[in-house]
Amino acid sequence: MKRTFLLSFIVISACFCYAQQRVATYIVEGVLSDPSLEGTTVTIARYDNSKIVNSTKVSNGKFKITGEVQTPFLARIYAEKRFGILIVEEGTILIDMEKTHTDTGIPIIHPASGTPLNNEFANLKRSIDSLVYNQIEQYEQIEKEYTDSHKKAQLQNELIAKIRPILISNYQKVFQQHKNDVLGSYTIDALSNELSPDEMTSVFAQAGPYIMSLPNTQEIIKRLEKLKQTSKGKMFIDFEGKNENGQPLKLSNFVGKGKYTLIHFWSRSCGGCRKEMPIIAEVYKQFGNKGLEVIGVAVNEGSISTKKAIKELNVTWPQIFETGHQPFEIYGFNYIPQVMLFSPNGIILARDLNRENILSKVEEIFKP
Repeated sequence: MKRTFLLSFIVISACFCYAQQRVATYIVEGVLSDPSLEGTTVTIARYDNSKIVNSTKVSNGKFKITGEVQTPFLARIYAEKRFGILIVEEGTILIDMEKTHTDTGIPIIHPASGTPLNNEFANLKRSIDSLVYNQIEQYEQIEKEYTDSHKKAQLQNELIAKIRPILISNYQKVFQQHKNDVLGSYTIDALSNELSPDEMTSVFAQAGPYIMSLPNTQEIIKRLEKLKQTSKGKMFIDFEGKNENGQPLKLSNFVGKGKYTLIHFWSRSCGGCRKEMPIIAEVYKQFGNKGLEVIGVAVNEGSISTKKAIKELNVTWPQIFETGHQPFEIYGFNYIPQVMLFSPNGIILARDLNRENILSKVEEIFKP
């Protein structure tokens, strides 16, 4: 009881201290020389809740946004198809959004510079981007050079295993220097996508009261708890959507009914989901008549949109429509596609399967 009261006092005190910080002026400057962008609105919106906080128009190929800030916060900045990310803090912040894609066609989200936190954030983002861009290019090279799905999966998994520790290390190094500010909050968000719930416990233990008081941090903690509740070895948790005729249809209509069941969570607007469809189709073709149930679960969109995608992608396996955000809330997802494998009695055998290991995991359970 005493410990709970003490923690509450620390969090409240941290919030009060930040509320007492002085109001400071920030200036965001940039160049957008493309003539087609003259007069275009440049918008700054908070990263955590997308609330628009400031904007201006491009004039003579340039823009300048001035405002006031009390506590530094992470934000997006955008104009048409130009995107950037910055920490809104005292001082003059510079951002270059001239280029929209890398030379190999990968979309760019530009970091800012000119102020202490933005300079550190830019260094972190450039190091991460370099790793990620390199990974994407190697992925594409593997796709071009190999036709055997097993060989591709092996090489791509090796690539992930090689890069992931470097990503984690980069984020952890920055977190160690920013345990109680907006940059530390950003690294916690990133690490929560790479580390297990148990591994994140030690990260939260080091975080300062300001970070722990943030709504985004509390949401991460809730999501990680959902991940623990629906981890490998746990029983599935049911939710309800609709069938193609608009009638109620539950996950339990398929899972726990005596068959191994592969569930693919997806939506029409998700590019990664579309890329994954041929693999799901291959699994369905190879194992659908051997006792495997393959089910699609459409999230965050209506049945009309889903039905269009089913036709476009030639999807032939059963679907649960109109599940909304339920799967995210129940299973702790924060992105799609997601693929889960369930035992005949409804136990979770695997989750977070991806293009590189879906087929091999199913082959594993159907070995003679």
